[in-house]
Amino acid sequence: MTLTGEREILLEDVDFNRRDHPDRPWRPIPPGRDHFADQWRYMRKFMFGEWIDVDKEVEPNDITRLRDDYFWQADEHIIGVVDAFERLGHEQGRALFEQALTQGIDTLTDPPQEYVDFFEHLDNLPSQFDLVAAERGRMLAMSSSRAASTIIQAWAFYETAMTGDISAATGATGRFADDGPRRFIETARVFAEFTLPDIFDRRSVAFQDVVRVRLMHGLVSRGLRRKWGDDLYLKFGEPIPVTSLLGFGSGMLLGRLVDHAFGRKLTRRQLEDLAEYSSYSGRLWGAPERLHSADGVELIKSLNYVLARGGNPSPWRAELVDAIAGPAHIATLTDTLPGWAKKVVATYANQLMASLVLAPAGVVFGYKQIEAMIAGTLFEPLGYNIERRVRDFERIARLNVGLVRVADLLPWSNPISERKKRNGDATRKRIAMLDKIARGKQIPVTYSHHDRSTSGEGFTG
Repeated sequence: MTLTGEREILLEDVDFNRRDHPDRPWRPIPPGRDHFADQWRYMRKFMFGEWIDVDKEVEPNDITRLRDDYFWQADEHIIGVVDAFERLGHEQGRALFEQALTQGIDTLTDPPQEYVDFFEHLDNLPSQFDLVAAERGRMLAMSSSRAASTIIQAWAFYETAMTGDISAATGATGRFADDGPRRFIETARVFAEFTLPDIFDRRSVAFQDVVRVRLMHGLVSRGLRRKWGDDLYLKFGEPIPVTSLLGFGSGMLLGRLVDHAFGRKLTRRQLEDLAEYSSYSGRLWGAPERLHSADGVELIKSLNYVLARGGNPSPWRAELVDAIAGPAHIATLTDTLPGWAKKVVATYANQLMASLVLAPAGVVFGYKQIEAMIAGTLFEPLGYNIERRVRDFERIARLNVGLVRVADLLPWSNPISERKKRNGDATRKRIAMLDKIARGKQIPVTYSHHDRSTSGEGFTG
């Protein structure tokens, strides 16, 4: 047992699936998460300050209490699938899962009930949303300025290294350190797929790859739960909790919020369309219906709270920064370039990362947080002036957004560009490039790396 304030927390009071016990009392936030780390406030004020009072909206209310509760558990629909995976064995469990995913649950003879329940949820997901509005939201997200898109890509790097549970779970699995190229390619590929119009089609590869990652999260969380034990669980809750999965969906909103902060204002109608896309995304990643936001402003309130509870980075921070931003990552992602180009990129790899990843992240998190992130990493002794680089990138971002604002006012749009966004042509080319790299390096892009991980064996720390 553990204590939070004056409350005693017993394992049986918190270790259950809310889906199976909807009427049980709300669980308090895990005591190890019950603080607001300073590193997130600058960003929350920058991103959300025009929409809500970022400090008032983290005070206890119905939104915060629901999210506190779900820090205690994994994806409520995938828990049973992981149970069946263990009962059947990983080989049969994977084979049946893949058949149900790609051909339909009705093609299985006597499928496990857990699979039946999960695929009933999955097969009905698109019908729960206004896909016309969600598609408008996707197009809005795709129309983010180049600067905003770069900032959000850098945001993802910062969040991986600096969020308490994400950096702990990612670091403990050892995938970036031990199997970096596969981890890089699979991650880049699935997030690219999510911007395709195919994501709304249950039969598409894009939809199915997200579900494969969703299963992988469930398997990893089970393994880390066993590896870390009850004492750590009672302090911090689930290793990959449902509440954190909300951030995956809300990410679809972030690029246009950056543009909004730089003066390219969103209308309320546009915000609602982005919210429909983001909510669909969050549900597909594993956030339950109870955590669905009623409208765009409520979604911003939700994201504000989830990020406010992001905590401080784990002991794997420096290792993750070196693995994700180091030369090996650049070498993987430039593998298909001509030899001379790869040589140039390799020569200036660290400077490129400083200018195109560290500086953009600093625009929303503040340069001091970037300095804190790279402390003790390969970037620290290089002596880069992070403050100046952030300031320079912000100037470029403001100019870029200003030009896009002017383009928005024109009475016509570029039909070729619009068609490419609607069809996802640029994204498909990026995915094809990643697939080519994977084939060249004989990397399987199957999202099955953690099929044997539920025991926790092989995880560090």
